[in-house]
Amino acid sequence: MKRIPFALVGLLCVPSAWAMQEIEQPKQFSQKRIPVRLPATSLSMNPAQSDTPVSSMGSETRSGMLVAEATAVTTSGQPQTGETGTGKPDKDREDKENKGGKEKKDDIPAVQKETVFKEMVVTGETERDTHFTSPSTRVTRAQIERQNAQTTEEVLKYMPSLQIRQRYVGDPNGVLGIRGADMFSTARNMVYADGLPLHNFLQATFNGAPRWSLVGPNEIDSVDVVYGPFSAEYSGNSIGGVVNIKTRMPHKQEFYVESSLFIQPFKIYGPDKGTFIGDRQYVSYGNRIQDKFTVFLAYNRLEAQSHPQSYFIDNTGLFDVPGGTPVSGGIRTPDTRGTPSVIYGDTGPEKVNTHLFKGKFGYDITSNLQALFTVAYEDRTRHQNRPRNYLRDGSGNLFWGGPAPTCAPGAPCANPENALGNASLDGTRFDVMQRGFGGSQDKRETLNLGLSLRGALTPDWNIDTTMSYFDVLKDIRASAFFNQGDPANSGTGQLQDFRRFSWLNYDLKLSAPVLLGNDKVSFLAGYHFDQYNLSFRQYSLTDYSTLTRGALQANRNNDGQTSMHAMFAQSTFRFLPQWDVTAGVRQEWWAATKGVVGNLEVPDRSLAATSPKVSVGYEPGQWKYRYSFGRAHRFPVIAELYQSLSTPTSILTANAMLKPENGVHHNFMVEYGLPKGYIRVNAFRDDIKDAIQQVNTVSGVVITSGFQNIGQVSTTGVELIYDQRRILGSKLDFMFNGTWMNAKVEKGPIVDFTTSTGVPADYNLTGKQIIRLPHWRANFFGTYHMTEAWDISLSGRYTSDSFNDPDNGDHVNNVFGSQSDFFFMDFKTSYRYKFQNGLKSRFSFGISNLNNDKAWVFHPYPQRTYLVEAAFSY
Repeated sequence: MKRIPFALVGLLCVPSAWAMQEIEQPKQFSQKRIPVRLPATSLSMNPAQSDTPVSSMGSETRSGMLVAEATAVTTSGQPQTGETGTGKPDKDREDKENKGGKEKKDDIPAVQKETVFKEMVVTGETERDTHFTSPSTRVTRAQIERQNAQTTEEVLKYMPSLQIRQRYVGDPNGVLGIRGADMFSTARNMVYADGLPLHNFLQATFNGAPRWSLVGPNEIDSVDVVYGPFSAEYSGNSIGGVVNIKTRMPHKQEFYVESSLFIQPFKIYGPDKGTFIGDRQYVSYGNRIQDKFTVFLAYNRLEAQSHPQSYFIDNTGLFDVPGGTPVSGGIRTPDTRGTPSVIYGDTGPEKVNTHLFKGKFGYDITSNLQALFTVAYEDRTRHQNRPRNYLRDGSGNLFWGGPAPTCAPGAPCANPENALGNASLDGTRFDVMQRGFGGSQDKRETLNLGLSLRGALTPDWNIDTTMSYFDVLKDIRASAFFNQGDPANSGTGQLQDFRRFSWLNYDLKLSAPVLLGNDKVSFLAGYHFDQYNLSFRQYSLTDYSTLTRGALQANRNNDGQTSMHAMFAQSTFRFLPQWDVTAGVRQEWWAATKGVVGNLEVPDRSLAATSPKVSVGYEPGQWKYRYSFGRAHRFPVIAELYQSLSTPTSILTANAMLKPENGVHHNFMVEYGLPKGYIRVNAFRDDIKDAIQQVNTVSGVVITSGFQNIGQVSTTGVELIYDQRRILGSKLDFMFNGTWMNAKVEKGPIVDFTTSTGVPADYNLTGKQIIRLPHWRANFFGTYHMTEAWDISLSGRYTSDSFNDPDNGDHVNNVFGSQSDFFFMDFKTSYRYKFQNGLKSRFSFGISNLNNDKAWVFHPYPQRTYLVEAAFSY
């Protein structure tokens, strides 16, 4: 077979003979050369979808250009892939490419040239991110289809040093943690889809999850995770890492439909037992018209019912004294701090419905310069209106309790009898909070718009510019103060109105893979702007059932705006064979204005920061060594500054005077290339001054917390990755990654703290472990290809336990409120069939949490869940 060099490594999509969402290519490739130089990384370049794992740095060549090779396609339409999985180019062929710019002649008929390029989307896009300065990993479309992934965030769950807190399928609070950025430090991670930001810097902690549902999982082509702030093109919000989602665009007319059903039997305490069912449908249409216009339309619908997410618990102290209403049905348990407690109900199932309407419209200005307009509208509702009461009095009636105690046990109180609890379980007094049984519901509508221009401006300069606008058209969250079955129900409640939540982002990147004719030097520079707007109101509800608003709660009015201007530049110099050095700098100007917290205006603020970056690499043969250094400043997000919130069970206070985080970060990588794979070790260290953290000050029935700066925190870690396809020529693909990490407070303040039993327990934060960051993480994923049409996958995820309380006083594991260890095994098998009329199909069956491990991430994780799935494409 004749080998044909291509300068555009990532733009040939390998066809699938089945119903994977990849486009079937013609059976022969053209010899036509495309005279576009590309940057020194291919990881952002939409590579061919093969079973070969992508190495983080193997695609960089000494000349600063990218070269890939494909062989002629067999009559089955499948390309013959090479044997090397590390992305290393053939040096002899590379030298020939770099010596001359003339087209090479071969003996492939000219008629084939016109066929293939009508099926290709030629982008010539610029360097999207400089992966070679940072460790990175990738998951492809083929790998995603082997997972039990029903939502976009689920495709990341086997990535190294990463954790998604997904409490159930469709969870709106699927927060992301990478390396030393815990799951609630949401402003330390960034998520992009085709250059459009999905990270949600309008909110923080569990509310600050990326807007994953603006991307349907079936439109994903690949996902890259870039670890650490080692590239100048990203802000300090990349302290943990950056997730880059690349979605696909059609090459010809196509139709795709997929439907799935998932079922979860659930039981922990007994009364919470139930079977919870969900389903999802996805439909898309795509076409490429006149070899200029590209259209992609998609609809994604998800309806899911979760198991109970929280439990009503009295952990304020139990008393074996007479009094209170005798009840049955309560469940005795210690809380996470070992305090004897009683669970007397749960919040019941949550029902989530999401509808995503998506459109992408592309236009080829030239063969090497493309414009893309993206519009996405999401309608999401959540209902939790069936909280369960476990308690019954002596007459068999439900016991709803009364108001929360007005004083702590042992403290001076106008009526000490009330402090001992209003219910008695076998002679033990405890308290039932009546307002905890109320239901809740959310309604959210969002609009996301994006416009991008990518490609070659000239033979030497590329452009990547993106403008995006995100607007919360409607976001209301209502809570009832009483259960609808409670005779004392007055219908009252409260409503939170996120009435003006929006962001505007603009990025401009210009790159020269070969600077001024010197192929040893490449250059990247750019400009960034963002603006986040907040306007929040909280109202009393006079009738929860109709959401009739009452008075505006004046002490819960929050407004504000943050903005950022940034400029950056970065250059790579290949000063010796197999050696390169990259240096960059980012200058940022940040402002926080128009701040109002609880009706009180706060002063405007403006700050500036400079963040230098350096990376040195050495790549002898199959070995790769790289050290990267980065300084990063993470400015407070708008919710940390201005958004104070209160619910019947929690009070959160913002802090308008927060300092920016100031971090120094190191990573040293060693990698060895294997046939169709690699093995890699990363050692990393993060030191962050003025770390921003939510710190609890009061625990118990109502949890009180606030944002504050922590003097200095550190994270030390070691990461091992093994990834190989078709091991020893077999039909087995296998991936394993494991991380050891130690994250602690090096210098912290004295925290005023009151335990759930009302006892003062002030503590020094210095030396404490950082919450929600486990010492150990490990994942494996194995796929055996029984035949070309049938594969079987078995995978597993392990995470050790961690602390949930900043004082590390929570020592009891595997109870409500804990951050427990877990080991989840998943199974999936898929069979693909192509009908004679050309219709391609895929049928899948999977089981998540195969071993039915019962684990907690404060809330209970899902238990064993069964999945059936069918997909058709034409």
